[in-house]
Amino acid sequence: MAVDVIIGLQRGDEGKGRFVDMLSETHDIVARFNGGNNAGHTVVLPDGRDLALHLVPSGIAHPHAMNIIGNGTLINPVKLNEEIADIRSKGINVSRDNLKISSAAHLILPHHIYDDEIRESGKGGQGSTKAGIAQVSSFKAMRIGVRTEIIKNDIKKLKQIVSEGLEAQRPLRELAGLKQIDESMVTKNYVENAEILAEFITDTVFYLNQQLRKPSPARVLAEGAQAFLLDIDHGMYPFTSSSSTTSGGVSTGLGVPPSFIDKVTGVAKAVQSHVGGGPFVTEILDKEILQKLHGDMNTIDAEKGTTTGRIRRLGYFDLPQVRRALMVNGEEDKLAMALSKLDWVQRFGEKIPICVAYERKGKILEIAPDAAYKLEQSKPVYEYLPNWTEDIRNVRKFEDLPENAQKYIKFIEEKTGVSIKMIGVGPQRDQVIIH
Repeated sequence: MAVDVIIGLQRGDEGKGRFVDMLSETHDIVARFNGGNNAGHTVVLPDGRDLALHLVPSGIAHPHAMNIIGNGTLINPVKLNEEIADIRSKGINVSRDNLKISSAAHLILPHHIYDDEIRESGKGGQGSTKAGIAQVSSFKAMRIGVRTEIIKNDIKKLKQIVSEGLEAQRPLRELAGLKQIDESMVTKNYVENAEILAEFITDTVFYLNQQLRKPSPARVLAEGAQAFLLDIDHGMYPFTSSSSTTSGGVSTGLGVPPSFIDKVTGVAKAVQSHVGGGPFVTEILDKEILQKLHGDMNTIDAEKGTTTGRIRRLGYFDLPQVRRALMVNGEEDKLAMALSKLDWVQRFGEKIPICVAYERKGKILEIAPDAAYKLEQSKPVYEYLPNWTEDIRNVRKFEDLPENAQKYIKFIEEKTGVSIKMIGVGPQRDQVIIH
């Protein structure tokens, strides 16, 4: 068993990138298995600069690591090339020696993106990032999608598909009142960007399985995008993404057998957040508390989306929801948690509210229900823990944390039955406690 997995336990934006960055030091391959450029991870480089990643795995900052964009991902060539250019501008190498793209990954086409804009401008809007994710996923399911393999095998066909897709969509764009576009220029730009990616495209399923089956197997870190509540099957449907965000998505998204999966680390945030619509049982609506929690919106750890820039909704820690996420993602003996933003808990004041159960239709639920409409009917049941006043941002050992901070961590571990192995006490690369 040589595949370790990092997934989000809440609604996304849990800080997975920084923990993937840490674990990349002990892994040979870092592989992204789901989502598209609608997701975003921020890695803080050793010199303090932040690196915003949307599709390239977070292992790219480690020279020894091979990075895989797996078949379960969705690729916009224009956005991916912009991301690669940004990475290189920070002095980080990106070449075929440290990045491979699956030939079976589906391409997000220009008309997918415009169709997403059309939907979001009407009554059917869902708070999408307008990246064309739902549209390309529907094409994939209908078996009329286009995969990256076309770039190396029939670039003329790709140009034709892009051009005809835009032409056919023209009346819908006009009806929606979208700004006119130069279809030939959009097509040309898209195809040129697609061609640039040709050197990275290969059979990543074959490559990964070769590496996993060597006498001394490679250690693979599977990096999940988004999080549990956004999973297409297990999330708060229909307020979800369009791919599998759980550990179950690793096998389909990378093409590796489930038997290779070893440890699963679920990342949670002490102050959970959400961008977009959907039920939020423990959402904080008090403007005064929100102002204290948000603080300086110009900092690296500000609660605004890496991809969208939208201000995130915030909520109290939700044990019933985390319990469900842990239940779906692994067996207790192979599960661990990482907790980010422990340093933000002080902003709650004297008492720390933690949701320990839901009340729904007169019943108390310790595990969150399985549907958005049931979540909308649920009310949080809180317990309150004493807070601490000490600054913990320079603490690096668990035993050096204030007593109430230690009790907070132990309370979550006791209530979930899963150990918290890594604790973020600030946004910088070294502001982590290994527990």
